[in-house]
Amino acid sequence: MRRGAQVLAAAWLVATLVGCTKLPDPDSPGAKLYAERCNSCHRIYAPSLLKFEMWKYQVERMQGEIVRHGLPALTPDEVATILDYLKRHSG
Repeated sequence: MRRGAQVLAAAWLVATLVGCTKLPDPDSPGAKLYAERCNSCHRIYAPSLLKFEMWKYQVERMQGEIVRHGLPALTPDEVATILDYLKRHSG
């Protein structure tokens, strides 16, 4: 478990330093939704920075952060759209 936390911390450090200025497949519904919902609180990160399993974890974790900041949680359809997009473009 500790190793997983270390890998996660390292991945987010890289993501924080790198960020993302252009998403793959930018006109797709998934890219647009990902940019719209996630960029409202922080910069968006290149989907290739994380493996899909880590993206699933992050999307789930961010649901709590979204609500904590007084924003509406992602709907199940939004989660599915974002995860499908991240899965197609993950590292």
